[in-house]
Formats: sequence, C-alpha cells, structure tokens
Amino acid sequence: MKTIPPTCPVPDIGPKYWRSMDQLADTPEFRQWAEREFPAGASEMKDPVTRRNFVKLMSASFLLAGLGVTGCRRPVENIYPFSKMPEGYAHGVAKFYATAMPTRGTAVPLLAKSNDGRPTKVEGNAGHPDSNGSTDRFTQASILNLYDPDRATRFAKNGGNVTREEALDFIGQLSKTVLANGGQGLGFLAEQSSSPSRKRLQKALAEKLPKAQWCEYEPVDFSIHQQAASLAFGKPVAPYFKIDKAKVILSLDSDFIGGEENLQLNIQRFAQGRRMEKSTDSMNRLYAVEGLMTLTGANADHRLRLAPSAVAAVAARLALEIVQSDLGDSVKTLAASSSISANEKWIVECAKDLLANRGQSLVLAGHRQPLAVHLMVNAINAALGNIGTTIVLQEAAETMAGSITDLAKSLNDGKVETLIILGGNPVYNAPADLNWAAAQDKAKLVVRLGYYEDESAPKKGWSLPLAHYLESWGDARTPDGTLVPVQPLIEPLFGGLTELELLSRVAGLEITSAYEIVRATFRSLATSSEEDWKKFLHEDFSPTAPPCLRRSDLILRPSQPRSLPPPFNRLHCPRRTILR
Repeated sequence: MKTIPPTCPVPDIGPKYWRSMDQLADTPEFRQWAEREFPAGASEMKDPVTRRNFVKLMSASFLLAGLGVTGCRRPVENIYPFSKMPEGYAHGVAKFYATAMPTRGTAVPLLAKSNDGRPTKVEGNAGHPDSNGSTDRFTQASILNLYDPDRATRFAKNGGNVTREEALDFIGQLSKTVLANGGQGLGFLAEQSSSPSRKRLQKALAEKLPKAQWCEYEPVDFSIHQQAASLAFGKPVAPYFKIDKAKVILSLDSDFIGGEENLQLNIQRFAQGRRMEKSTDSMNRLYAVEGLMTLTGANADHRLRLAPSAVAAVAARLALEIVQSDLGDSVKTLAASSSISANEKWIVECAKDLLANRGQSLVLAGHRQPLAVHLMVNAINAALGNIGTTIVLQEAAETMAGSITDLAKSLNDGKVETLIILGGNPVYNAPADLNWAAAQDKAKLVVRLGYYEDESAPKKGWSLPLAHYLESWGDARTPDGTLVPVQPLIEPLFGGLTELELLSRVAGLEITSAYEIVRATFRSLATSSEEDWKKFLHEDFSPTAPPCLRRSDLILRPSQPRSLPPPFNRLHCPRRTILR
C-alpha cells in the first residue's frame, strides 16, 4: 500500500463547497475579503500561548479589575437567625393573609401569599360572600408593582433628597399654616376611593379647613352608571349588576368582561351563566353592539357592528319597542336615524328576546356612552322588570367632590396657592384642553404623594413616595358594599406614606397611624369588640354593608310608570367624532 509522504500535499478528495457566488467566481472582492478575515499581525504570532501562561495573564487582569471597582461592589448583608422564632413559623412554608386591593371605586378581596416575609402571590378570597376567589389580570399583576424598580424610593424637595423626618416636619408646619387660615388657598386633587376611613378624614378636613377645595379625578371614570341611576330614580343610588341571574344580556358598547369596572365579578358571573352541567341546562345569550372587536363582542352570540356614535340610536329604537309609553319626540327622532335602518330586523329580534325574558334580562351601557344613553338603558331595564333581580340599586352617598376642571380654573385664577396631589398622574392623563402642567406650575407650593416620580412630580415642591397596598393599612368596600380591610404583609420598603397618614397630619389630628385610623373607623361602623376586630382581619370582611333599597323604592315614580325620567327630554345626545 502506497503511503503519502508527510511533505506531500493532501490530495483533494470528496466534494468541494463554496461559501458564496463570489468565491465560486473568484472575484477580486472576495479575495480582498478573505485577506481581511484574520486580524492584522495574526501571522506574526509565532510563540504559542500555553494554558499556563493564559491563566497567569487572566488571573492578574481579574485581580486588578477587582481592585479598581471596589467601590461598586454590593454592600455586605449579614443574615441573622431568629432570636425568638415567631409563633407558627416554619422556614420555607408559605403563609397566607387576608387583605384587599383598592380599585377606583371598590376593592378586590384577596388572600396574599407570603414566603419568608415577602409577598409573592395574590389570589381571590374564596371565603368572601361576593368574590368566590375571583380576580382579574390587573390584580394578578399588582404584586409586580411592589418590586417595581421604577417606583418612587425617596423623599424629595425641589428635586433634592431629604429624610423622611424632614418631610414629616414640613407636613406638620404646613398643617399649622392651613389650620390657622381655615384652608384658604389650599387645594386637594385625589383619586376616587371607597375607603370609609378616607371619607371620615375628608369630613374632618371639611370641618377644620372649610375654605379648602377638594377635587377628585380619574382618567377612566366609571361613575356615569351611578350618575344615571341617581338621576333616573330620583335618589343617590349605585347599580350593582348580577350578570349570573340574566338569561339574555345586551351590551351597548359595554366591554363588561374586558374593560369595565369590577371585571373579576363580571367574568366569573358571565362564565357561570354559560356553564352546563346537565344536558337540560341552558346558556345565557349575549347580544353586543359595538364599533371595535372587544372581549365581550368576541364572546357574543349575536354581534352588531356599528359606530359608537350610532349606539344612542340603537338604544332609542329598543326603548320604542320595550318601554310602553310616550317617550317624546327626541327619542323618536333618534330611533329613526338612518345609521341603523339597515339593522332594523336585528334590533327588533333582540327586543323580542328581552321581552320574552322579563326579570331575567340585563341591558348594559358602556362608560364611554353619554348620559342620555344610560338614562334610556335605565328606563329599558325598569320596563323589563330587571330592577331588583339582575340589577340591585344600593344607597350611595352624594358626591361632594369637585372636578379637575374646577381645580384647574382655581389654579389659573390664583385662588389655590398650595396644591396637594394624592396619587395619579394628571400632567400625563388630564384632558389636554386643561393644560394641567401649566396650571399646576401656578401653585406656589405643590406636595405630591405618588407611586412614581413621573410627569406630575413637582420640580419645585415636595415629592413623597406612596406606599403599596401590600405595605399599607387601610379599608375599602367591595362592589356589594361589604367592608374589607387592607392589611400590610411587609413594612414599606422605602418608607412610603399612605393617603390616610398624610391627610391626618394635614388635618392636625392626634392619631396619625394608619392602623389606628382604620381601627377607629371600624369602631364607628361596626363594634368596639376586640374579638370582632380580630375576626374582621382574619375573615377579610364585615357584614356591615349599606342596606339595599327595597324594591318598592326602586321602581320609577308613579306619575311616570315605565317611562324615561323628565331630565332626558332636556338632554342632548352628542354625536361623536370618529378619527379616521
């Protein structure tokens, strides 16, 4: 067998592959690229680098790098064992605590999971009478806000850091100043809240600071439902929807399982009406009228796609079919709109299905629709006998708060010199025509309690960090009016304050602890028994809910049975501008 000398070139055997068409054509560009493939001077490295030499060089480099960045190392944290083991504690075993997440106007009762003192998960409290363990995507994501690296972590004055003690001393001095003049030139801008403790502090502020201005603002406001119901039935009431009791549901631009209030309850109850356990069970039917595809429309059995501006005409046409009384010329004219003439059959069949299920149907209007549509929907539900079955009206306190428009006008007129902002980001989401950033700058002093140092954080003023609800003591009411506690699972990571603590200090009250404020509220609403208080914290709810009005008090006034209330005849249903 012939062998190939080592000095001989290796014969070209097997297929030869080329990397590109340029290599195949052997173009000058490819030759130039091949020459630049390796770094300059690579061919001059004649001495091989051994593993020993490489380790020597890299070890020295790492050592020098470590000496150079000693100031950037993480601080040393020592872990100490318990000097006294907490009762019932076991390492690695999670513990669960009852609490609640406050929302715009209600709250979600929760069971929070804690691992070694750190909240890690939240789920609905199945023991709550109006929850059954339901939550929504916003509640599940709220645990991430606790550990958000972008949250406000400092007390700041004019953009510079100050201590918590300095900030509290300033609030004390501010309290003395505003108490001396009755709140002259003082304005509050707060988010909506169902907290009885905050309402109690608002009352104390109104008594001690009668000249102060209290305003509330939400970029997405669901109070249109309460406004329409109160206007329709002649008393302050809030509608409470029982979707699971309805066999036929009509959604008029209402994404009640995707973008409306109380999502956790709406989703659960709508799904309950679609659950079939036996072959004889029936499902609810959902009709949806909307402009864009929503979660509600995607689940609808019958969906009518119309512009949002045409929803009012649909509601008027339904009212003509269902409300057996004279509705006035304005409703008749609206019902004859050409925008719905092609869908006359769809609307009539939907009305027949609603009439065939009196007392077991439900008509919902979205929060984006004007007040006139909500008034027509209230009249339709009353005519269908849904009040008291699928809709329960609860007593509601009259809103004494002003609007952000009123506060902006006072700022521009120079009537508000000291502005206290409680949460929210009005510079970012206030109506553009208010030019809130310019109005806020007209205040001589701005104190902002916020969860982020965002657009509304004052450059000239005080910025205070807001505590997360898992770091706070508080209270709230669920959609059915049940009182629930907001309990902390961990101390504020950055020393943040709560609304209750800030308001009590501004009012000059002796009790400034959020825990003591909530405890005092519970004593005034329920009982002073310590056992009842412990049970309240353990069970996460108290049956001291506002009583629902009797059904006899909910029907429309006898002078106008099953008709639209008088204010509707004076209302104008604006046509929306559609951006194309």
